[in-house]
Amino acid sequence: MDLRQLQTFVAIYESGGISRAAERERTAPSVLSHHLANLESQFPKPLFVRNPRGLLPTEYGERLYAHAVQILRTVQLAQEDIHNMSGEIHGQVAIGMAYTALHGIGKQLMRTVLDDYPGLSLMVSETLSGSTITQMMEAHIDLALAYNPTPDPRIKATALLEERMICIGKKEIIGNTAAPITVKALLDLPFVLPRRGTMGRSIMDDPRLQKQFEQRAKMQTDNVNAVNLFVEEGLGCVIGSKSYLREQLKFGDVAYRDIVKPEMLRTLFLCEHSDKPPSRAVELMREIVLRLIAAEVKAGNWACERVLLEPEGWPS
Repeated sequence: MDLRQLQTFVAIYESGGISRAAERERTAPSVLSHHLANLESQFPKPLFVRNPRGLLPTEYGERLYAHAVQILRTVQLAQEDIHNMSGEIHGQVAIGMAYTALHGIGKQLMRTVLDDYPGLSLMVSETLSGSTITQMMEAHIDLALAYNPTPDPRIKATALLEERMICIGKKEIIGNTAAPITVKALLDLPFVLPRRGTMGRSIMDDPRLQKQFEQRAKMQTDNVNAVNLFVEEGLGCVIGSKSYLREQLKFGDVAYRDIVKPEMLRTLFLCEHSDKPPSRAVELMREIVLRLIAAEVKAGNWACERVLLEPEGWPS
């Protein structure tokens, strides 16, 4: 098995056929067929089966794809890292960002990379915390900003800050905005909940509370735009932080009430690979992200209950 065979396999897997993969790789289909045949000869069963639409991966193909993506990404990072030792940092960094984190520093992050680091290529992915570990293990992202990620020894998760959760919605839905709302009263309101499961995430640190809200939710979804539409159309409310829908809150399109009895909190983590060294490009992106978060918190734009990372952990 060599890198060319793995590159061919990944191209066919992602394109769904040899002809489409050949167009993507700008080579002849016969060349890809040759590499695929040599690769498949090393395994007891085929990696693909044919159907009228092209090639479908078998169980063997699915398993190999997960390994192949990691291997090719590791090789790419190694090449970039060695080149970067001689001067300006080049390469691609993929970062997963929870919705609130994206709105908190997304614009500043893009502007910083474009203006100050022309050699860097940034790939931004919105991550639900339940999918963060999977995306990192499959080498789709190098770093992630996620809330309450699932513990995993392969991931180093650094707690950055803790946010207080509030009830957000139209005034006619959430009631008296001058007074806090209890969890008991909130459970009787129509509310939308980000879906949990494999791709979803807990919206609060307390699993007991999370379970109660899952049982009483009027709607659950893993689509952030669906959540926003539900709230903005006055269909119900959502539980979020003050950084969530902050523009709508600022201009009075929606309002909020503090949640009490009990208070609800969630924690933002920076997630990194613990089982492989970061490239210089990834290290640089980590520093930029932390610096931008610290600046937003200091300016009062990112409302948080308390900062959890020790002062020496933030870049100067």
